[in-house]
Formats: sequence, structure tokens, C-alpha cells
Amino acid sequence: MRLPRQVPAASLSWLAGLWMLAIDNPAFWRTLWAGRDVSSSRSLFALAGVALVLWALLSLMVRLLCWPRLAKPAIVVLLLVAAAAAHFIGSYGILIDKGMIRNVLQTDWREAGDLVSLPLLIDLALRGLLPAALVVALRIEFGPWRAATMGIARHAALTIGLALAFAATFYGDYASAARNQRELRHLLTPTNVLNGFYGLWKERSRADVKLTQVGEDARRAPMLPQARPLLVVLVVGETARAANFSLGGYGRPTNQALADKEVVYFPNVTACGTDTATSLPCMFSDLGAERFSAAAAGARENVLDILARAGVSVRWLDNNSGCKGVCRRVPSADLSRSTDPALCDGRECLDGVLVNGLREGLATSVRAGADGLIVLHMKGSHGPAYHRRYPPSSRRFEPTCDTNEIQRCSQDALRNTYDNGIVYTSEVLAQTIDLLAAQADRVDSVLLYVSDHGESLGEKGVYLHGLPRIMAPAEQTSIPMIAWLSAGAQQRLGVSRAALQQTASKSYSHDNLAPTLLGSFGVQTRAYRAELDLLVQARAVREPGLGDRASR
Repeated sequence: MRLPRQVPAASLSWLAGLWMLAIDNPAFWRTLWAGRDVSSSRSLFALAGVALVLWALLSLMVRLLCWPRLAKPAIVVLLLVAAAAAHFIGSYGILIDKGMIRNVLQTDWREAGDLVSLPLLIDLALRGLLPAALVVALRIEFGPWRAATMGIARHAALTIGLALAFAATFYGDYASAARNQRELRHLLTPTNVLNGFYGLWKERSRADVKLTQVGEDARRAPMLPQARPLLVVLVVGETARAANFSLGGYGRPTNQALADKEVVYFPNVTACGTDTATSLPCMFSDLGAERFSAAAAGARENVLDILARAGVSVRWLDNNSGCKGVCRRVPSADLSRSTDPALCDGRECLDGVLVNGLREGLATSVRAGADGLIVLHMKGSHGPAYHRRYPPSSRRFEPTCDTNEIQRCSQDALRNTYDNGIVYTSEVLAQTIDLLAAQADRVDSVLLYVSDHGESLGEKGVYLHGLPRIMAPAEQTSIPMIAWLSAGAQQRLGVSRAALQQTASKSYSHDNLAPTLLGSFGVQTRAYRAELDLLVQARAVREPGLGDRASR
């Protein structure tokens, strides 16, 4: 059968809408179908109503693009976007909202490269390039602009009419689905992508143009002449979930490297978000998880700015895809582009480069004699290429999933690979502690480790992370946190390891990080919330004989 060389814009819009509805939305239809009583004729008619309304809606979306010079490139982009969204939803069980769009826009080429696979290319070819090629090959008949405008108006009226008619007939069914299956709007492609971009634009458009200063009153007591400098090393983990930390009771020895390091593990810590673009700004913000939005945080200073204003030397070392704006106003260095052949392969570096960076930063801090904070931003266990996150020497568990097509691996192989990444993270933390301990006679040091968010490893068909926090599983929100203090730091801060251990089992979150950093350096400011400071809670159970906190 020969395809027509010329097709009216209206016909093309209905065909393109049907293609996207049927081919790019299997996850949407599976989810909707699973929530219905398919033995009921009423439920089947309600489903048919959803299909008709959505067909009309997606077709109207295409129809609005059908203008000379705009139609072909715009429809091609729409088809490719829909195909890509359908692939990632179907392969990894993700949902697409403004947070996921923010992640996409803030990722780098190395993270994006980890997601490229043969199934992705096949999906894009069949779902996207094939219909796009047909659109390019056809001649679209637009007609006079007045007639085209009237056609769009009639199409819109039909869509609205169908929606009202079916809503009036099946209101109870639709209301139940909207209430109990909130994920449906994040599954419907490509409206989920468009809604995500719109939500992100609206969020940013509401942000204050002028940067809001926080903690303008920040000050510290002067440091005693004989006191050693205090160095806090904050290690921000990536995609580490608490469920796989043996320090928290996991049955495999993933944290063996830390067994003799006298660390304190916090087993009940909740992340602010389920993606780096949310959690990273949130954990350094004074807003707290309940008031946090990326736009609001981006328009105001964070705890790093407060510490720098108070005289603390602050430096950010990155082996990830950037600090998401958190370190914009403090010195920073991108170590992911290092050329150390033992740790880097020309594409990315293992987290050991952060230890090297810390070694150089520590030497500078000791020479300067000033209190300082150094943030190490890990690559951690970022997926789906978990096998790239650790060296061969950290391969403790086998067989492994040595591919980015993780949904094709067995659950055992996937878990082995992810656990090997946690093993390596533990080794890097142990190296960091050893480095700090070796300088105990010259600097009082504190190490804090906390992950930005967790990860799904195929539980209930969900992989990776980034689900909306309100519906995210515990695997994506429950994160590990670790503390280590040198003997000098314990004496200086008035906190023993035993006292800290007694409070470690309480419930904590990213909200505790900024107050703890301010409290560690004795920063006095209205922005400081003592009730969230981990050290304040530990001092309440401090052991007799421990000296008072030094005045600085």
C-alpha cells in the first residue's frame, strides 16, 4: 500500500496523537488498567472514555504545532521526546515531573553517557525516528490560516466536550483514580515532560532576582592562640542507601573498611529529596525540607556562605556533576577532570581523587592555621553504571552486573555490583579518616558523611531514583550518615564518641546538617537552630570528666 504524499494537518495530528497514546504510553495504560475492575462493563466504558479524551488532547497538542515552517521540526522533536520518556519510564520505572526535568538539565555528559544503551537506541529508532521520518517525508496540507484556526477551535471544542461528557458520566471512577493513582499524571507521555518544564519555569520565574542574605549577624569568638585549627571534612555521598550499609545491620560486610575506625553510624536518617538537584541545595539551606524549593534556595545564601562570612575557610572539591549552585560563592575545584592514571580513565575518576584533593587542602589549612570546612562531593554509587564506581580491588561480591542495562541483570548480580560500590565508598572514607588521624597533633578534625538520596534496585520494578518524595519508597529516602571525631576535636567540642553514639539512634534528616556545621564552628547567628545540632544533643549526655568546649 502506497502512503499518500500529502496529508491534511488535521489528519496528521490525529495520527500522531494516536501513535503517542498507543506506542509511548504502555506504563500509563498498565497502571490505569491495574486499578480498575475489568470485569465491570462500566469500568471498561470509563477506560474507553479516558482513551478518547486523551487521543483528542494529544492530537490537539500536535494540531497547535501545524503551521508552515514550524510543523515538521516541532512534531519531530515531540515524537523523539515522547519516545525517550517512554523508554526511561518503561525501563527504570521512573516518573517524570519537574524534579526529573531539573535533573536532566543539570546532568553532565558523563552521567548522560551512562544511560545510553542499545535498548534506548532501538526504542528511539522505532518509537521516535520511524514516525518522525514519515512526518518529514509527507507534504502537510495546511490550508488558509483562517480555516486552520477554525479547525483548531473545533478540535479544542470537541476535546472539551468529550472531557465534560465522560467526566459527568464517570465522575466517581475518575475521581477515585486521580486520588489513588497520583502517579498517572507523571506517566502520561509527553504531557508529563511538558508539565515538568512548565513547573520548572514557573518555579524559577517566582524566585527573587536579588540574592537574599542569610545569617548577616554571623560571628565567632576569636580563636585561642595556642589552639590547633579545627577542620571539618564533610563528605557528601551520592546515591547511597541505608539499606545496604552493614553498619546499620545489613547482612553483608559492605563497611568492613570502617570497622576499626571508631565511627558513629546514624541508622535513621531521611533525605530531603530523591535526586541530587533537590537534596544537595536542601541539605545546605536554612529552609528545611518542609519549606524547601529549588527556586527559593537558589535565591538565598546557604550555610557555606554563613560560615565564610564568619571567618571559616570553606572549600568545595567535586567529583560529581557539580554542586547545583551550592558552592557558587566559595572556592571550588572540579577533580572529576583529574588525569591521575590510577584513578581516572579519561572519562571520569574514582572517588579516591577526593582523598588526594583533601591531602593538598589539609596541608594548606595546617599552614594557614585557620579553621576550615572542606566538602568532598562524591560520585558514590551513581547508576545505572554501578560497575564503573569502584576499582577491581573493591570487587568483593560476584557475579556482577557490568552493564548500564541494569534491568536485564539478575537481582543478585545487580545487588552485588551496587554493594561493591558501597565497599569502595567505605574504603575512601577510611582513607580520609586515616589522613586526618595522621595530623592529630596539628589539627583537630571532624568527618561527617551523609548521602544525598538513596536508590531503588528493582524493588517492585523501580530502578534508580528521582520519584516524587510523596510517593518514593524508603530505598530512595532512607540514607546513611556517619561521624568521626579526633580526640582533640572531641575535647574541643565537648562531645565524646560514646555520647554521640547514645543519640545516634534518634530520627534525623538533612535538616540537621546546616545547624551541626554552624555549631561545630561556634557560629552565633539567628539562622542557627540549636535543637537540630547533633553536637548539642550529644552534649546533653556527655560523660563526666570531658572538658568544656574551647572558646574560639
